[in-house]
Amino acid sequence: MAHQFFTAADIIQLANLRKTNVLLLGMEDIVTSEAEDVAQALGIRLLREGAAMSEPAYEMEEMSKDLPPLKKVSGFGLALEPFGSGGAGEAANVRLKDVITSADRSPMASGYMTLEKGEFPWTLTYDEIDIVLEGELVITRGSEMVRGSAGDIIFIPKGSSITFGTPNRVRFVYVTFPADWNK
Repeated sequence: MAHQFFTAADIIQLANLRKTNVLLLGMEDIVTSEAEDVAQALGIRLLREGAAMSEPAYEMEEMSKDLPPLKKVSGFGLALEPFGSGGAGEAANVRLKDVITSADRSPMASGYMTLEKGEFPWTLTYDEIDIVLEGELVITRGSEMVRGSAGDIIFIPKGSSITFGTPNRVRFVYVTFPADWNK
């Protein structure tokens, strides 16, 4: 497993995204002295994986109070909304629904999307992972083309100008970072 390296800027960013007062570190993760100082100044506790088990139960309960609630979303029967009115998504009858957003206190977002035979262009100002549930998803970026079928996962990096497409129909889950992909 790769070690993570945390700087003061990382601690500030994590504090803003997670809105928590505890950061659980791996046993081999490295934290700069400045990052430790920033964490202390922001009231963030840095805990190593093994150390969390030795914490008294009441402290662990206190830490979990700051976490957002668990959330389950069933994609079956979920009504998807038209996307791209008057624009890109209409030709392929694109429909989607964000189901996990920043309103859930998540740094990532997730949702469901469907396309019917066709394609539409899009430029990503965020990182995205698409998990194909059914059908075939075709992502084109310049001369690159990736075809994903049920069970496949496709990563699209921030800044990519792509075309989403399908020869027939596709249904997939998307995960974006940061959460507010559509702003």
